[in-house]
Amino acid sequence: MKNWRSNQFRQDVERAKARFDLSHIVGRHVKLRKAGNEHVGLCPFHNEKTPSFRVNDAKGVFHCFGCGARGDAIDFIMNFEGREFVDAVAILLGEEGLPEAAPRDRAALVRQEKADRAAAVLAAQAEWQDTLSIKGTPAELYLASRGITADVPATARYGRVALWRDKKTGASGRRCSALVLGAQDRRGKIVGIQSIFLTEDGQKADMANPKVSLGQIRGSAVRLAPPEKRIILTEGPEDGLTLRMKSPKVPVWITLGTGSMPYVDLPDEVEHVTLAGDNNAAGRAAVERAAEEYEAQGKRVDAIFPDRRYEDWNDEHRGIRMKK
Repeated sequence: MKNWRSNQFRQDVERAKARFDLSHIVGRHVKLRKAGNEHVGLCPFHNEKTPSFRVNDAKGVFHCFGCGARGDAIDFIMNFEGREFVDAVAILLGEEGLPEAAPRDRAALVRQEKADRAAAVLAAQAEWQDTLSIKGTPAELYLASRGITADVPATARYGRVALWRDKKTGASGRRCSALVLGAQDRRGKIVGIQSIFLTEDGQKADMANPKVSLGQIRGSAVRLAPPEKRIILTEGPEDGLTLRMKSPKVPVWITLGTGSMPYVDLPDEVEHVTLAGDNNAAGRAAVERAAEEYEAQGKRVDAIFPDRRYEDWNDEHRGIRMKK
């Protein structure tokens, strides 16, 4: 393994990457839980209270949506243990304490992931077909409570959405009122939704996670206006609808997650991206990562943030200051 350019070394590198499921390697250091086709846990590379670290065995990669850390099995050992590249390869090849992943199993995981993703898009589109205008609904009341009183675009709707669904059996939970945002792909086709569950009087539902996404969220965006040369990208629905009132002449798009901000597949007509971030560590990290990504695509990029006294754009709109 001393000759970095030899065919044998390159083969050793590929074998080291594929030898084990990445969740087994990471799981010795990070408590992971299964979430769909991935494993989720607290990122080992920065301090966080809400898990944003994901491990994908099918692709053999990890990614933190908070700090942007990413890579494969070799990268994880290098970063976590402070090893050199050659040493990390040697550790993986010499490991005896983990079950090896059969290549056919990994290929099956990739096929299953693609099938699951396609099924999730169809499920999201079916939910979207059943949505209605927010007029006179709990969704209209909710937005009014957040200071959003302007008419909303067609990508913000009202629906009664299943609280949960089992992709294996097709079973789903009871349906609850929700503000439903439609995420569009590069062509403008709805491929995913995010539901914000609400009480009948327009309050956010009292549950651990009142926001649930379905379908293809990463890479898509909720378009609050058609694409133009310049657009504004922001993370959350409430922030996006607030910015739409604040900057009505510039299309605002919502990425439905801080970690998704760098990955929107932008149509060709977009030349200038303004990143509207949150005033917190995750928000600023996302803006930094997104700026790198879109600049690499040849886009002009700038960034804006709320006044330093406020955590996000909707808080600034309502005058709710950050707690000291």
